[in-house]
Amino acid sequence: MRYLYRGKRILQTFLFFCATLVAALAESQYRPDDILINVRDRMNSVRDYSAEVNVSVDIPRLRMPVKKVHIYFKQPDKFAVKTSGFAIVPKIGLLPAQMASISKNAEMFLRSTPEDNSDNAYIIDIHPRDLNNKMTSTVWVNAHRWTIDKVLMEAPDVGKTVVKIHYQNIDGVWLPDTTTVFLDMMHSIPEMQRPSVEFPVGYSGGASSDEPLKGTIRIRFDNYRVNQGIGDDVFNE
Repeated sequence: MRYLYRGKRILQTFLFFCATLVAALAESQYRPDDILINVRDRMNSVRDYSAEVNVSVDIPRLRMPVKKVHIYFKQPDKFAVKTSGFAIVPKIGLLPAQMASISKNAEMFLRSTPEDNSDNAYIIDIHPRDLNNKMTSTVWVNAHRWTIDKVLMEAPDVGKTVVKIHYQNIDGVWLPDTTTVFLDMMHSIPEMQRPSVEFPVGYSGGASSDEPLKGTIRIRFDNYRVNQGIGDDVFNE
C-alpha cells in the first residue's frame, strides 16, 4: 500500500507539472507583444509597394467626390499619398512601424483568443501609458494571416471609430483589398465645401456642431506593385 500511495503521489506531481508547463507555454504563445510582432514580421517581407486607391465618403456636412489617389510605401516607415485636392486615407494595417509604436507606448491586454470567439482572431485591448491620451483601442488580429482585420478606437466625449479591412493575396503577401471606416462621433465637423480650383482642399463653412455625426469612408485598392523598387524622391515631394 505504501508503494501504491507513493506511486500515486508521483503521478499527481507529474500531472501537475505537465499542466503547469502547458499553461506557461499557452501564456507565452498568446502574449500581445508576440502577436503584434508576427503582424510586423509579415509586413516586413514587403520592401515597398504602390497602389491605386479609390476613396468615397458618406459623411454629413463633408462633400467630397469619389477620389482616385496613388499611395506609396517603402521600408521602414515611408508613406506618401499623391492626389489632387482633398482625400482621406487611413494608414491602419499598412505600416509595419505602427506595430512597434503600439507596443512601446501602450499597455496591452489579450481579451480573447481564436478558440474563444467567432472572428478567429486574437483580440487585444490597448491602453496608452500617456495619461493625457484618453483614446483606447481594440485590435482584431487574424490568427492565420497575421493581419489586422478590425480596429476599434474610442475616446471619452469624442466618440468611436471602427475600421474593417478585407485583404487580397498579392504575390504571397496579404495586402488590403477594401477598407471601411465607420465614424460614430459625438460632435459634427464643420461643413466642408467641395474642392475647387480656388479651394483645392475644400474649406470650412462654420464651427463644429453639437449634433452627433455618423458616416462612412470606403477605400478600394487596385493595381498593386509589390517589391519592384520605389525611389526616395517620391516621398520627398
